[in-house]
Formats: sequence, structure tokens, C-alpha cells
Amino acid sequence: MKLLFFSHGKRANGGAERYLLDLIKGLKHLNPSWQIYVVFPQQDELWEMARPYLSGYAFIRQPWWLVRPAKKGWRKRLLFHLQKKKAIRHTRAYLRTVNPDIALTNTLATPVGAWAAQAENIEHIWLIHEIPELARNLTYLFDERRCLIQVDRLSQGIIVPSNFAKTYYQTHSSITPQKIAVLYQSVDIVPPTPVESKHPFTIGMLANFEPNKGQHIAIEALREVVKEYPDTHLLLIGGNNSRYAQKIKKTILDDGLESNITIVQHTSHPHDYLIQADVALVCSGFECFGRVIVEGLKCGLPVFVPDKPFGRELIQEGYNGFLYHRDNPQSLARKIIHLRQSQELATLKQNALKSVENRFSIPTFAQEFIVIINAMRP
Repeated sequence: MKLLFFSHGKRANGGAERYLLDLIKGLKHLNPSWQIYVVFPQQDELWEMARPYLSGYAFIRQPWWLVRPAKKGWRKRLLFHLQKKKAIRHTRAYLRTVNPDIALTNTLATPVGAWAAQAENIEHIWLIHEIPELARNLTYLFDERRCLIQVDRLSQGIIVPSNFAKTYYQTHSSITPQKIAVLYQSVDIVPPTPVESKHPFTIGMLANFEPNKGQHIAIEALREVVKEYPDTHLLLIGGNNSRYAQKIKKTILDDGLESNITIVQHTSHPHDYLIQADVALVCSGFECFGRVIVEGLKCGLPVFVPDKPFGRELIQEGYNGFLYHRDNPQSLARKIIHLRQSQELATLKQNALKSVENRFSIPTFAQEFIVIINAMRP
């Protein structure tokens, strides 16, 4: 089997990029003879990490039809039309060189790979990790309905990373429902053994610093928690130098919480820090798949998550974590205080590990992918 993937990302810290990287690893482990190729937007971290598993690769910039809301306009649409012709031409040339059995686009952000595959009469499958309407950090450059009609028309099948995403696209779009399959991504981490030491009750939050991830919500909740439990500590893993990150740091100083909050800059070994916590916290407004929730559970931590579909898909209230109302940080604070007042933490930690036992492994991920694509092929 010869597969060619189209990647829109160049780094390896995004959910879609990690999905692709783990899938490539799993497929090569199960089927060493398979040939896997990837088109990257440019040479960077993802290319470096994927290269040992690839039979070949190319660097082709593919214009996006998903853009930041502030950039949507006629100039951006004109630029897209100007860039797509060159991108399709180069992509078609590479497709002819590789001649894959299947081409797969690992994002909703760009249709260039799908257009090129159709022109070369190559089977195409779409892996969709985004729901722009809910995430709100990206929007369609053109009419949403027409874009999704093209997604449907250009694909033998569509793979999404959660039941929540499947339900959304079956009920909110122009995609043929029967074409959609769910494939949970792997979260194949082996967290380090925590060092036994006396430390204050610690809430670990693993997320890139950006408004959707909601570090400001965590701080608002902590402000209430420390009124009853002054020793409570918040560990924020994933700091950066963005404007939002600077605002978060100022809020910490203004609220006098410097001794209660530690920020760890973006690191390639985040679980070395997360394992030091007693519980994990997710404050995202939206996740297509709650990878960070699974990461917390695999570290043996109960997870506090927003009471939203992506949270309810993985967390059972009072068993392996807690659900709270994201628009009400006091709701989160009350849940944390309740846990501190109870004797439930040890049981919740055991349940966290049980809930992900024998799940989300790379071999299982790859095996299920093969079953799905075989069912999708004519």
C-alpha cells in the first residue's frame, strides 16, 4: 500500500499534526513494507520527526480556505485564487511522481490536495480535525455550505476524531452522513513515575497560552479556591510570548497570586510536569477531540473539564473527573473545593487510569485506521 498525506502544519504541537505523526508511526510498525509520503508546507519540526518513517516527502505551500476572521475579505480571496493554481500544479506533479493508492488530506484548512487528487484520478480521504463555527479562531474564506459540498464531492470518505465531531458534521453540514467515520487518535504516552514528595495540592493545566484554552478562567477559579485553601497551586504548562500570555502574567501579579501559580514555557516533555499535579484541568471553549483530557487521565489524574460535548465524551462526573460550567469560574472553584474537602482523590486517580486502560494506543489507532480506509475504498 502506498499512501500520501497532505499536512497543513509544520510544527508537531497541534492535535492534527500529532494525529498524523502517530498514525504514520503506527502504520509503519504494523506494515513495514507500506510506503508513506507526506507533503509538508515547509521544512520544520513535524518533517524532522516524521522523516524516519517516510519513503519520501515534498514541500509545497497550500493556500488555506480557512482564515482568521479578521483576515477574511476580497484581498485574501484574490490571493487564494492566485496561489491555488501554482499549488495544484506542483501537487499534481508530485502525485504523478509518487502515484499513491490513496491521498489523504489531514485538515479542513485547505482543499488543494483534494483538488489535485481528483485531477489525477486518485482516491482521496479527508481527515477533519476542525469545526470552525465552534472554534471561532478560523472561518471559511468562502461560503461554508459550498466548501463542505466540495469536501463531500472530493472524498471517498471522511474521518473525524470524535463522536461529537461526527454528530456535528452529520447534522450541521452538506456532507453525506454515511461517509463519516470516527477514529480516536492515539495518546500513547508513558508518564514518568512521580517522585514522592510533600507538595501543596496542585492543579496541572497543559495547554498553549491562547484565549480558547482559557488560562484566565483557571486563574479566576483559583482566586476563589485560595480563599478557603491558600496552599492550592496552579501549574500552567505551555507558556509562550503571545499578547494573551503577557495579559495572563499581568493578571497573576495584579491578583497577588505569584506564590500560587507557576508557568512552564512550551516544552517537548510536558508530562514530566503534569505528573507532578494532583488533578488536571481543561478550560477550553472548544476541542474537536479532547487529547489533553486523555493525557491527564493517562497520567493518573482526575480531570476537570467544561460541561460540553467534548468533555462529556471522555469524563464521567465524579468517577474520573468533574464537569463544570466554563462561563462561570465559580462553578469550577466549587468543584475543586469539594474535592479538597472530600476523601475521594485516591479513588478518582485509580478510576482515571481505568478509564483509559488499553485505549488510545498507537497500534490500535493504526489498526482501526486500516479497517476504516478499507471500508471506504470502492
